[in-house]
Amino acid sequence: MMNGVAPHGVNNPNALLYYQSSSGMNKPNSFSTSTVIYWGTVVNEIDDHGPFKSGTPTHARVCRGYQDNGFLTSYLRINDPWPIGHAYWEAFGEEDDRIYVRS
Repeated sequence: MMNGVAPHGVNNPNALLYYQSSSGMNKPNSFSTSTVIYWGTVVNEIDDHGPFKSGTPTHARVCRGYQDNGFLTSYLRINDPWPIGHAYWEAFGEEDDRIYVRS
């Protein structure tokens, strides 16, 4: 760590450890997945537990909403810290991993 910042980012296992740890966010029931996730799982997660961490090979973002237009593509509302923080719609399934943060 350099001034509280990991110089090369944080990998998913270490991020999950931080979420679960009592010296981190103290959310012991948090879990990670990179397996196939179904649309209904995402909808239920957001409706029942709120936003979740959505990852790509380059960084972490927050998924905070969804849109199902009734056609072939469903979308996730992503808050992305890079560059300078912005939000956008992303087609469901484009992220590589998820961490569901739970108490």
